[in-house]
Amino acid sequence: MSSPELLSKAVPQPVVSEHYADVVFKSSDNVLFHIHRKNLETQAAAFPPSEFVTNGEIVPLTEDASTLEKLFQYVYPQRQPDIELLSFDELLKLAEAVEKYEVFHVMSACKSRFK
Repeated sequence: MSSPELLSKAVPQPVVSEHYADVVFKSSDNVLFHIHRKNLETQAAAFPPSEFVTNGEIVPLTEDASTLEKLFQYVYPQRQPDIELLSFDELLKLAEAVEKYEVFHVMSACKSRFK
């Protein structure tokens, strides 16, 4: 379903990165994610709507690539990452990103994993 965008030999290639996406995000460790706005609009309430124009600019985010990779997997109709397999640190970072970007359908899964 998703096809990795060639970024650089020195930078890991994200699994969630669509060639024909209409917004590009840059992680804190300089990995680019090409994402469809419509997916964000329907799955992550805190991102601006698809009518918001970025003029092709890359949008920097504060999260690292590993966290964004997991987060963006939840905005596409595909197999979701198994939260049970995440380390505590990975889970904490994902939970913070899920809260920040309001990916509501993942919040309860993160919360129950903390118990």
